[in-house]
Amino acid sequence: MQNPVEEQITIKPKTKNNGLFLICLGVILIFVSMFINLLYWDEYKIQLMLLFLTCSIVLLTGFLKYSEPEISYKLTRQQLYFHHRNGNWKLKWESIVRFGQPSANTIFERIDLPYIGIKLKDMSLIADNISPRLANKLIHEQRELLILAARNNEIKLESGLISFEPFTLNHKIYKGPIAAWLFRTEQLNQVYGYHLYLPDSGFDRDLGDFLKLLKQCKEYANTI
Repeated sequence: MQNPVEEQITIKPKTKNNGLFLICLGVILIFVSMFINLLYWDEYKIQLMLLFLTCSIVLLTGFLKYSEPEISYKLTRQQLYFHHRNGNWKLKWESIVRFGQPSANTIFERIDLPYIGIKLKDMSLIADNISPRLANKLIHEQRELLILAARNNEIKLESGLISFEPFTLNHKIYKGPIAAWLFRTEQLNQVYGYHLYLPDSGFDRDLGDFLKLLKQCKEYANTI
């Protein structure tokens, strides 16, 4: 790690930024819109309804940001921890083959995607410690990666549908959301070369800096 004396490094998500500010702003705007409603409701019903809806969206966005975990990742000497409001997972450094930034083809060039990819030695290492709730959420959060792959004709669109079939891994059968997530993970690995995808919205620093930190942590773990 950058400082071998440190027992752990914590990473905070960007998505939590300005959450409290948006909540306060949303509350103020709603009260203002309610006051305006009392004065001009008869003349501007539709406009005032749209105004109130906009204020409510600001407030809801603030609550969603504020509900994000204080810490998105924790890096210790032994493991990498991922924290999500729907659950978490953890991986030992030695179970990780490599880190990298996935890329995709466009009409004119190959572009880097705003994710850090993790290639694992064995998917069962995470399949056994991820919750069905988190697995289901990750399926939806990774939908953009699948759509991009389908758009680039790297997979067929119909194969991108969620599979509810049982998934067998190392002679163990997984069912439900975990099986569907494993099926999706296998598809993404075939297209982009990684099993896990960490969006840059979960980092408190540049993607390149966090990628460098992860590689340093893995290298350091291999020496102790």
